[in-house]
Amino acid sequence: MSTKNQRIKATLKDTKERRKHMVCRVYTVKLDRSHLNQDSLTHLNRLFLEAKWLYNYCVGHPNVFSIDDTITAVPMKVKDRFELRQLRHLPAQVRQSIIKRTQQNIRGLARLKAKGHKIGWLKFKSYVKSTPLKQYGNTYKLINSKYLQLQKMPQKLRVNGLEQLPSNCEYANATLLHQNGEYYIAITTYTPRESRPVVVAPVKSIGIDFGVKNQLSLSNGIRIRYKIPVTRRIKQLCKQFSRKQYRSKNWWKTLYKLLKAYAKTTNIKRDIRNKLVHYLYTNFQVVCYQNENLGAWQRLWGRRMLSTSLGGIIRMLEIKVHTPVEIDRFFPSTKTCSRCGHQRPMSLAERTYACHHCGLVIDRDYNSSCVLEHEGRRLLGRGPTEVTPVETNTSTLMLEYLNQIAYVEASMVAETGSLTALA
Repeated sequence: MSTKNQRIKATLKDTKERRKHMVCRVYTVKLDRSHLNQDSLTHLNRLFLEAKWLYNYCVGHPNVFSIDDTITAVPMKVKDRFELRQLRHLPAQVRQSIIKRTQQNIRGLARLKAKGHKIGWLKFKSYVKSTPLKQYGNTYKLINSKYLQLQKMPQKLRVNGLEQLPSNCEYANATLLHQNGEYYIAITTYTPRESRPVVVAPVKSIGIDFGVKNQLSLSNGIRIRYKIPVTRRIKQLCKQFSRKQYRSKNWWKTLYKLLKAYAKTTNIKRDIRNKLVHYLYTNFQVVCYQNENLGAWQRLWGRRMLSTSLGGIIRMLEIKVHTPVEIDRFFPSTKTCSRCGHQRPMSLAERTYACHHCGLVIDRDYNSSCVLEHEGRRLLGRGPTEVTPVETNTSTLMLEYLNQIAYVEASMVAETGSLTALA
């Protein structure tokens, strides 16, 4: 091995070791199309087109691991013959990244197959949404707080959102994105990890009951409702889109408008999801919830489920929370009394749980959340919880925070007129 390659490998090893002790964050910035000339727009469109050619060539190759990463032209099938397409706008490192990413996808499928999973295969793409930018300073480079330079790009690009990048960060790779007719760059950064004092606090737990009428019902007596329905603009654009000629210019323009309208509602739901989950995992160490059959809910209440993001909330709880406790789907949380544990049948029309054994009368969803919290603590080997004045004050602060989130309506169960067991 040459001395130069040894130095490069040693530098990469030191960089990996240093970044293990740093915080990795990804910031997405947007390219300003109003400052792009026609040559730059053509270059960006051609960049994603050539990325699609190269990816499809890798997928159709009999042995993708034998492809030369210095390839400059790929054959493309046009009707009944093949044409050789030149890769003039893709830099060498971008070509290497696309080939390597395809190889990693195949290795991932092979690992899943070895574990007994049923897998499919990589499919050809009609368009590519992302292009990797492997190395900062080579494939892309920040000029100042407003401009960025891409390799082989004829002009520097004006970018909105660079001010959000921290001043002490270390730049790594990035990804050029093409979404809804707009161009974005997702920049990966590493910042030094801040040392925080270790505070020993009692373990707090909470139970969550998911539902269609009340999206979240918490065991501290708070119910959360929000709904982001399909907007009138989306309905109008769908009507216009159905009348356009397939793949015409107006068809593409209407498609981009429709995707932007859908992306707006998706971003609203994502914002609500992130804020709810952030508050839960920063204030509660143990979160107990049930493994709900959301697929069946979707078949029964399609539109009402479309306006929420319950699946995303459950997935983020599994990742973010310190100790997530997922309770079995068939556990009778709705039928069980949270005070004595007696079970009785319940129909969907009954919104109040009345125990015939101990006489408890309580809101249906609130009772389920309390039962889930008791069951989760039992599975962890902890005792039942008791409501204290400090926790009641915490619930009030939580209620104020939740009502500040746009489109979210949070209230105590007692405020809705239902009978509760808070007293």
